[in-house]
Amino acid sequence: MSGPGHQLAARAMAWMDSLWDPEVRLLRYPAISLARSSHAWRTHGVRETSWYALGLLMRADTERAAEALASVLTHQYMAPGTPYDGTWRRSPQEPQPPADPVLWNDYDPNWREFVGCTLLLVLREYGEKLPDDLVRRITGALALAAGSARERAVSPHYSNIALMSAHLMHEVGVRSGDPALAAAGESLGRQVFDIWRRTRTFAEFNSPTYYGVDLFALALWRGSASPVLRELGDEMEVGLWTEIGRRYHPGLRNLAGPYDRSYGMDLSGYVSLLGQWIALADGLERAPLPAGDPSQAVHAHDLCFAPCFALLGAHPKAAALLAPAPEEPRWVSTTVTESPRRIATSWLGPHHMIGAQDTGGAKTGADDQYHPVTVHWRGDDGAPHWLRVMPSAGVDATVTKDGVLEVTAAGDLEFESDCRADVGAGRWLLPGLSVTVSTGAAATPDPFRIRYPGPLHLTLEVSPL
Repeated sequence: MSGPGHQLAARAMAWMDSLWDPEVRLLRYPAISLARSSHAWRTHGVRETSWYALGLLMRADTERAAEALASVLTHQYMAPGTPYDGTWRRSPQEPQPPADPVLWNDYDPNWREFVGCTLLLVLREYGEKLPDDLVRRITGALALAAGSARERAVSPHYSNIALMSAHLMHEVGVRSGDPALAAAGESLGRQVFDIWRRTRTFAEFNSPTYYGVDLFALALWRGSASPVLRELGDEMEVGLWTEIGRRYHPGLRNLAGPYDRSYGMDLSGYVSLLGQWIALADGLERAPLPAGDPSQAVHAHDLCFAPCFALLGAHPKAAALLAPAPEEPRWVSTTVTESPRRIATSWLGPHHMIGAQDTGGAKTGADDQYHPVTVHWRGDDGAPHWLRVMPSAGVDATVTKDGVLEVTAAGDLEFESDCRADVGAGRWLLPGLSVTVSTGAAATPDPFRIRYPGPLHLTLEVSPL
């Protein structure tokens, strides 16, 4: 491994070394992630330590890697008949799930796939360097995780987890001589592909974090023992990079919205998994990642995933599929799902870009990860800035080929920006951006938010200054 992969892994590993707790033999959870966590018990990261262990093996630190892996294995649940059987504690301090556990609150079933797929990668690449007893323990843990993943039967629409689950079940089935388990993995992989090929995109659309998990799983499929998964995975991986390339603006170092699931509005302000994959495809110096100390970045813990990505590498076609910054406007329309019909439109110009999603009223709940209306531009200070519709129910929007944004809200509507807006009658002025607004409703502004009573319809014409 050399070039961007080496640089990304080295940066992540140097930081993770500072988080290593030799007494617990796990990584401490970054302080900024602890501050934002809803779980007070989350002091160390089990999943993150499995990623660190792979990075340790990549740099030939076998002794610490073995310690980390042994510690991770002790935190797998062995509880037949429960929905959390075979998954891992998120932290060693996580309480034992109660008799009637609540999904996501009392346990996370996805740790089966995250940790399990990492352990498979460890065995595939470095199994011969590990002690025999540790390899036997990993093999047993994988059998439990894959078997309980089959019991769970995750929906193929849950793309990022389903892609990993298919790999986990198939590869463990092949390794253990369990053809039924291997067939279950291949069957799930086919189901995910059949859903994807209807619109050639994933239902978890345009997510800078979960697209990164999709790319991880599809990169694992490249080395699958199944010719079927290798073929289907290659088509989906190229298709996903194609979709990313159509909406990625290298000048603004951001992905044009809308976002179904996003933890932020500026990729240089938080650690996204997609930002790391773009680093592998286009170089770390051009990647949309936070600068400086990772400990100060939102979602810092996701940088721990970097060794896995670096080892697998971006698809050979990835760099070519990342389009250059548009010199002329580029309009993109994607049918995300057919039923309910969801249409995502994006407009990218040389200096700004707009995203919108129309669900035909199907998206009725507010979700803090859902951003149906987005605007990005470069401000007077040279930095990227953003504007979005705050999470709210019943918002549908589209951006036309001319870059005009049409927004309909079933209730009150609130915009938020990362910079102050001067709101006048029919016009907003932000640093480096002018927005002309046509609507019969009157705005109630404060420095960073603009509110309108609903229901209403707005037409917004956005121009960089």
